[in-house]
Amino acid sequence: MNSMAQIQKIGGPYTKQEQEIRKNKVFELHFQQGHSAVQIAKILDINRNTINKDIESWYSEIRKDQSNSNKDWFDKQLQRLEFQRTRLQESLVDGLSYKERLQIEKSITHIDLSIASFVVKIEISKRYKSL
Repeated sequence: MNSMAQIQKIGGPYTKQEQEIRKNKVFELHFQQGHSAVQIAKILDINRNTINKDIESWYSEIRKDQSNSNKDWFDKQLQRLEFQRTRLQESLVDGLSYKERLQIEKSITHIDLSIASFVVKIEISKRYKSL
């Protein structure tokens, strides 16, 4: 049936090329844009466990290559989150509605949790590396 050929594949196994494309998209969404595994799974319409494995794979690759360029990258990511947090904090001015204020405060909390999670993951990766 012709319509069957148009149905998008939902789940693995994935070809090497599909895996590479997916992993690169996961990298972008998680490390560059700060999305959680659950959010990425929804965005890409892929099983959350697959996304978690991709993220774990990226952390593993980063741990294997703890060069100065990676340290610079980590520092840059943390700095971006801090800058974003500062901009949001500065936008909490008088005259905002309760809903607007709550949304900004929620975003700040999300950034704080992202920073904490990022730092914890770095520390855990350092401990595993030293074992």
